[in-house]
Amino acid sequence: MKRVFLHFKRLLKKIGFILFFAFAISPFVGLGLLILSMTISMLLFKDPVDVEREVEELLTHFTEEELAIIYDDKVDEKVSDDDYLSLVARYQSYICENKKIDEITTWTGSEANKDSFIYCYELNDRKIISFDIDKQKEGIRNSLNKNNVQTYRIINSGRNLVFRYTFKYSGITYDVIFTNEELRNL
Repeated sequence: MKRVFLHFKRLLKKIGFILFFAFAISPFVGLGLLILSMTISMLLFKDPVDVEREVEELLTHFTEEELAIIYDDKVDEKVSDDDYLSLVARYQSYICENKKIDEITTWTGSEANKDSFIYCYELNDRKIISFDIDKQKEGIRNSLNKNNVQTYRIINSGRNLVFRYTFKYSGITYDVIFTNEELRNL
């Protein structure tokens, strides 16, 4: 029901003016156009995101100041690297808990400890033939951005960056580790 309401709300924003005139011509024409547009919207477009509800949920777990720190793409010297990375790990674990990356990989969250910042992933080992750490590391290295605030903070704090992959059914875990020195030399 919520899905239908969100599509209806989006349609009113997009074609509300047209629907108004269709209903003015005839209630049957307006209703027909509404049903047709709702059906097309639900079949062809992704479900709209209820942004207001997501913001309300975020504010129950994070203060406005914490969210401002997370969303700021500049380095704020008022917040220590340790506090920043702990906050980001908590935020990512809340937002991305069990987020599907692809059909094999699920992002389960992030952790920050005194030695490393860790991205935690779960792999569906029923769909994986092999796992090559070196190949995985090279793929990650190509996508890392040294100028990203989070990467900058990890480097500045002296931590390593770890991508932890745990196989869902066997429980085997592999860590793809970028030492702080490797991050500095990106």
